[in-house]
Amino acid sequence: MHAHRLLLLHLLTLIWGLLMTTPASAATPDPLLTELKRLTAYEAKEPPDVKEVRSEKRGDMTVTELTYTSPLGGPVPALLVRPSGKGPFPAVLFQHWGEGSKTEFLDEALSLAHAGVVSLIIDAPFVRPDPWRKPVVGLQMGDTGRQAVVDLRRGVDVLTLRPEVDSKRLAYVGHSFGATLGGALAGAEPRLKAFVLMSGYGDVSELLRNGPGPAEALRKSTPPDKYEAFLKTLAPFDGIVGIRAASAAFFFQYPRSDQAVPFDRMQKYFEAAPQTKLLKTYEGGHEFNEAARRDRAQWLRTWLGFGELPGLGLPMIAESPISSPAWKAAQAPEVVKLRPVLTMPGMEEIEVRKDIVYKRAGPQELKLDIYIPDVAKRRTVPVVVLAHGLVPPNMVPFLKDTTSFIGEARWLAAHGLIVAVPELGTPIRGPEPAQWFTGVPDVAANFQDAIAFVRREAATYRIDPEKVAVMALSGGGLWGLTPALNDPPPYLKCAVAWYPLLGTLPPLPSELNPLELLRKTQKPVPMLLVRAGRDMPQLNAVIDAFVKEARSHNAPLTLLELPEAQHSFELLDDVESSRDAMRRTAAFLNEHLRP
Repeated sequence: MHAHRLLLLHLLTLIWGLLMTTPASAATPDPLLTELKRLTAYEAKEPPDVKEVRSEKRGDMTVTELTYTSPLGGPVPALLVRPSGKGPFPAVLFQHWGEGSKTEFLDEALSLAHAGVVSLIIDAPFVRPDPWRKPVVGLQMGDTGRQAVVDLRRGVDVLTLRPEVDSKRLAYVGHSFGATLGGALAGAEPRLKAFVLMSGYGDVSELLRNGPGPAEALRKSTPPDKYEAFLKTLAPFDGIVGIRAASAAFFFQYPRSDQAVPFDRMQKYFEAAPQTKLLKTYEGGHEFNEAARRDRAQWLRTWLGFGELPGLGLPMIAESPISSPAWKAAQAPEVVKLRPVLTMPGMEEIEVRKDIVYKRAGPQELKLDIYIPDVAKRRTVPVVVLAHGLVPPNMVPFLKDTTSFIGEARWLAAHGLIVAVPELGTPIRGPEPAQWFTGVPDVAANFQDAIAFVRREAATYRIDPEKVAVMALSGGGLWGLTPALNDPPPYLKCAVAWYPLLGTLPPLPSELNPLELLRKTQKPVPMLLVRAGRDMPQLNAVIDAFVKEARSHNAPLTLLELPEAQHSFELLDDVESSRDAMRRTAAFLNEHLRP
């Protein structure tokens, strides 16, 4: 029971942010956080003593090499990249990886300057000239971390003192070493609104205490009492210490082939962050690829508000079209800003019929959107009806209008299928876990009514009412698969389920329980199920039981396993396996809807 409760807690938190993180002010004081703030405090009233070394024009932009004085001593070498004009401009502070220097992000800063962003890129302590150079490894790591965080905070001062910078629109981007220090910076520096952390450790002291390789060698070569003292100086700079107390938004980026940082370490870092966060994976190694660069820029744009970024193609991360106060009050999670990782030519030109009322229950109106491909102007077309997942009540009115659902619907419609996206409501009837699924019968009835409406109005939208498919996402497995498993009608040709939730505690009634329905049905429709290997183990255990049952009865089920995929893989994992699963989904739908 406890494990299943944890599953549901995580599922709700991951997808819809229902359970908000306790505000730092209300939490028990963390002595490590207190120590972090003490160690990184400095006299902010002292001017940073900025000295320009040289400047050069890059078109309309200016790149200035400069130094500023560190509160802990010595000059901090930096590059300042400025757009033309007086501003006020947003600004981004960059910290490079352990194999680089301040030039790592220069091209990226120049790209951002085209959109009206000021950038400050600093050299880490381990690449500065003697006598101010400090090591990145060894027993002085705590001192190096302190120097880096203080110097980054001073970099924020340098930016805010510039007349062209808007001090309320500041962000930070850190790669590897810079990402590892980013959490500490977030806990010590409240002026930064958004962070991008690219493949870093949030628990370096724990890694050095128990980790293999270089960590083990350092442990064995150091007297135990001295090593313990070293870990004590390092612990306040663990990213998970500072990030827990931060109020900023966080975007974590991880490359699938990273040999420097294991995924579970990055995931632990992500889980420690406050609720406004996103973790997306990419192909390639520790250096990152162009897709990650594109997403960084687009995500920063949503938080800092700046101009178009030329040459980046269709953004995978974009502001939702919803801008009402109620939408902002709903505190929607970052994942709803994502488009699918696979796009189709023509998907942006798909015709959309919005806010069609399909059901009335007293004063309540339930609406759906219909996405119509150009081919529907010439002949009737099969329809796919989407079943969204578990959603808290405050998100119900906005769900179908999020960038993620719009993108998924447009992508499917671009394959020549009509797509219906209904709002189905929520099964949640109260804050206790026992109340989260009380309303499943109502949501399942709404989904059946949405299908009935689409068939009834088929002529209006050029739909072929005898060729219907259902597609369930996440918690939508509990209601979206019911039509396909409970004596399916002849017009229902197939079903798709991506990372579905297929069971609850306490169990649903047998007429709504997917596993029980599968056992009883005589002729289940062909089904495609996608399993994400990095999903919650308890969720995947129920999927495995479902697949085993289907195979024992020779049910027509196709399983696609994505071993390294996350929940919402089509949004969060920008890798070829995700794109292939999407292609195979479209092929499956067309195979069964166009025999």
